[in-house]
Amino acid sequence: MRTYGHKPTATANETNVSLAVAVFCALLTIPACGEAQVLRGSATHAEDDRPLDQARVMALLRDGRSVGSTVTDQQGRFQFRINAGGQPFAISITRIGMAPTLSDEITLGVTDTLDVNFRVVETGILTDTVRVQATPSLNEQRLTEAGRRGWRVFPPAEVEKLRERSNSFEDLLRSTGFPGFVVPSRRDECIRSTRYNRCLTIVLDGVPLAGSYPNINPRDVYFFALLGKTEAAVQFGDRTPWGAIVIYTRAKGDR
Repeated sequence: MRTYGHKPTATANETNVSLAVAVFCALLTIPACGEAQVLRGSATHAEDDRPLDQARVMALLRDGRSVGSTVTDQQGRFQFRINAGGQPFAISITRIGMAPTLSDEITLGVTDTLDVNFRVVETGILTDTVRVQATPSLNEQRLTEAGRRGWRVFPPAEVEKLRERSNSFEDLLRSTGFPGFVVPSRRDECIRSTRYNRCLTIVLDGVPLAGSYPNINPRDVYFFALLGKTEAAVQFGDRTPWGAIVIYTRAKGDR
């Protein structure tokens, strides 16, 4: 009579042993613990071999991807692990004020260590010179506009020369020697246009003034202009029926 028996079943201890052997065999196919591709070395100034600290050292694949990086210490030394996967790579070293440096292409074995030293050239930092022009002051804009309108302008440079020897605004007007207006000897009389023999309106900082001209310190005048009847009417309407003397006083920043 044939007897059928059961096939022996592996015990738990036997299973654990088999698993351990499998893991061990798998480990034989990769580098042992602690083994890797290692880059180490130093970076110095090419001029005098001073240590180049705080420089970025990188391992770069052909497509530009980094496979490891570090920063040099105070002695210019560095050491770091990379994982290039057997692909060729180059080592770059960069720092502000230094010329970027790139090594030749390198291929390392899985567990190789490479010693490499860099001598880096210092380079000047180039900057573009930009001329910045301040926004024209309001008085400068007024002066430009007066010239554009064709007014008879007494510009700041001329006024500056005249005002230093003038004790009053009347003196300033007389000092110009301009024949287009008549300055009276009495302050209660108006400044007249020589063409119409009528009173010119004083316009101070854009505001037409009624009556006789005010007591203006000549040292406060930036520039002034003489407007004929038509020019004044266009600019100020019926408030300046016979022409005007337009005065702009100095503001902060004006000479």
